[in-house]
Amino acid sequence: MQVDERELLRARSVAIFGNRYVAEVVLAIAALAPRAEDRVTVRMLATRTGLADNLVRPVIRRLVEAGVLRSLPQERPRGASYHQVHFGEGVWEALTSTCRLLHRSA
Repeated sequence: MQVDERELLRARSVAIFGNRYVAEVVLAIAALAPRAEDRVTVRMLATRTGLADNLVRPVIRRLVEAGVLRSLPQERPRGASYHQVHFGEGVWEALTSTCRLLHRSA
């Protein structure tokens, strides 16, 4: 994605979702976790998007609060926090579709 495209996507993301990085993070989750059993971490998403962990983490929190991501129990006390997409009710599909449209037209 070109710099201008990325900035346009971020401008649309903040206008629609109230956060510049929601669309990018959602698209990264969709790419890394296309199936219900797939898991993602903040670090995986930060690497994929090129964003800092502290920019990805609030987006993950919002998606968990919205019920489109589930936080999984930590396997170790200091281990990574894994999340899975909640594919029920079509909300995730609608969200990813919206983010893809925002990206395509950016």
